Amino acid sequence: MMKKHTFTTNPFLTGLRLLAVLPPVGIAWLIYLSRWQWLSLLRHPRTFGRRDPLLGFILLLMGVTALNLNHHDYRSVWLSALMLFVLLNLWLLCRQSTQIIAWHELRQFIIQFGLYITISGFGFQWLNQAVTLPNWLKFLLGDLLWGYAANQDRLFGSAYNPNDACCLLLIALGLLLTQLTHHTEHPVTPLPLINWLLAGLLCLGIYQTQSRTGLILMFTLLIVVAYQCLHRYRWWITGALIGCASFLWLNLPRVTSATSAWQSRLNIWQNSFDLFKQAPLLGVTYFGFAQNYLQLTGASVPHAHNILLMLLASFGILGGAGFIYLVVRSGWHISRNWQQYQQSPNLRYFMMTLPLILAYGITDFVLSSMQVLIIVLMIVAAWRHEQHAVISPA
Repeated sequence: MMKKHTFTTNPFLTGLRLLAVLPPVGIAWLIYLSRWQWLSLLRHPRTFGRRDPLLGFILLLMGVTALNLNHHDYRSVWLSALMLFVLLNLWLLCRQSTQIIAWHELRQFIIQFGLYITISGFGFQWLNQAVTLPNWLKFLLGDLLWGYAANQDRLFGSAYNPNDACCLLLIALGLLLTQLTHHTEHPVTPLPLINWLLAGLLCLGIYQTQSRTGLILMFTLLIVVAYQCLHRYRWWITGALIGCASFLWLNLPRVTSATSAWQSRLNIWQNSFDLFKQAPLLGVTYFGFAQNYLQLTGASVPHAHNILLMLLASFGILGGAGFIYLVVRSGWHISRNWQQYQQSPNLRYFMMTLPLILAYGITDFVLSSMQVLIIVLMIVAAWRHEQHAVISPA
């Protein structure tokens, strides 16, 4: 385990803040901070491996990728191995950070990150109409679109892509709504009305990303919160929600292209599964997915738009089975610990955010974004820390 003087709070928090406002700098800084984490793993393998299924899963993916060296293009194998090595170090860094950074600090940061995405998204849209920013500056600020040019009018702030931005906004909204519906000693602001207005701003940001999945999940979140806060008026709430759902469906962003988009997504899923069937044991590697997909279909697709299919196609049956094990195990622990939430009220936050991340991952592989990946790793690390606190409260 790293000593406290070798890992201070300020550099890590600085990296998180840079991740929001200057994404390339923040990503590079966090990777730099994590560069020697693998040495700690080698020196204390039993300490690090104890009750850490995600660490075992990452090592499994690294082993599967290494076995692919004689079966696929060596460049894609080495790039995939390098990506997993970075992921391993980042996970160990995030895990270590939970011993120094309080959960409420991380929670506040994620909410502020979501608010910044919304505000900067509107600001960048206005600025791009007034002046033409050079691409290097837009890349530095996170305002350079990654993906289809048709997404240019959708809000994405400093997250490069509207779907990735929507995922981060949903996580922030889930944390903020949980905070608003239960007493907390560390609110975003001391004024409840301002906090609810901030939640409304996050909802507006999600709407402006024009993500259909995001809107459905946002509406589901609001339903859950409405029933929690106003359970005595459930019939009135049900009627109001039906009316709102009808209005939302009629005003759903990009509704005219919903059918064609759904058919396109189904085709990508089917083709990704066909890739898995071509290499069911070891997959085609993470960076080999796009190349093999192009050879199979003649179309350029960066990922499978589904976390399970992406893992199956990239790492074979072992990667898919390992992911399913992680999901089932986490779900079992959440349901088992729910009855103890009075002793650990933080469990409410994880019950809200972890299913959100999984649900969004069913329709898009947002973990391809380093910003989303790092935030998810931080939440999972905090959940792991909370589990240990519940098991051994001393």
